[in-house]
Order: sequence, then structure tokens, then C-alpha cells
Amino acid sequence: MDLNETEISAKQIFSGRIVNLEVRTIKLPNGKNASREVVKHQPAAAVIAINAEKKMLLVEQWREPIKQLTLEIPAGLIDETDASPLDAMKRELNEEGGYRADYWEKITEFYSSPGFTNEKLYLFYCDTLTALEDKRPLDEDEFLAAHWFSLEELKKLIAEGKIVDAKTAYAINVWENMLLTAAKVKEDND
Repeated sequence: MDLNETEISAKQIFSGRIVNLEVRTIKLPNGKNASREVVKHQPAAAVIAINAEKKMLLVEQWREPIKQLTLEIPAGLIDETDASPLDAMKRELNEEGGYRADYWEKITEFYSSPGFTNEKLYLFYCDTLTALEDKRPLDEDEFLAAHWFSLEELKKLIAEGKIVDAKTAYAINVWENMLLTAAKVKEDND
């Protein structure tokens, strides 16, 4: 069975600074028509930033859609001034954390929730951090506090339901797997 859907028409319902909302009429594999609400979202970049003490940088900020403070990895939209997702992430690490990194590694790219949005996230890793004296200012409407957590602390925060952001939970899992792989390689070489 062919599972592809075919777009028949699309109507823009809302156009905003970060998102646009469309309602699309699509033809289903069984020949019937259906509607799909689609949030078109700018792509974003996020980072697993690890300091010399083997702690991960998270930022605490208010998130209005869920009406609570969250702990999240540094992240930000990729805009027209960025030459690449990595450039956007370097800017955000500077703005949100006050750091720069000498070593960067792209981990992956993924969609945050493809059932309703096309938001694509690019996840990077860096661990050669230098504090900046000339930190970029936060966006005019952005207020946050930076915190450092060990892997054990992060796992406890997830278990307690204090980390609710999916990209952050995913990043913590990626970092833990990186550490386990490195330990296994070291063990095999000893």
C-alpha cells in the first residue's frame, strides 16, 4: 500500500515572526480527502556544551506556551544573517551562555514533532569552552539564567520531571551515550 498523501490545496491562516499556520487539504492513500494543520517554523540549532568539569550547560527560562520555567540546552533560530546552522549555534552559545568553543561536532538533525510542524533542529556538541568578556546581549524579549549540571544531576532532573523539553532530554541521552562509548573504547585499549 502506498502511504503517501498528496496535497490538493493549502491556505495560510496565520503569518507570524517565527511560525506560519497553514491548513492543507490532502488526498489520503484510500482516495478520500482530509485536512492537515501545519505549523511552518524556522529551523533552529541547539548545542550540548560541556565544560572542563564535565558539566552540561542548560539555560532556565520562562516558556509561555506551558506557563512554566524550563531547563533547556542553549538553542536558537537560524536566521538570514547566519551562513549555516553552526554559525547560528555559535551566536546562541555566546548570547545565552557567554562562551565560545574551539571544537564543534555536528551530532544530528531532526524534526521536533513532524505530525504538525516542519521545525528542523540541528544538534551540535562542543567541549572546549572559553568564557567571553564581550558577551553578546540577549534578545530584547529574552530573559534567562545559565546553570551547569553533571550527568548524574541531569538524569535526576529528568526522573523528577524537572526537564520537560524534548531536545534537552534527547541531548542528555546523546551525551550519556558518548561518555559510555568513550569509556568502552578506553577499556578496550587498556
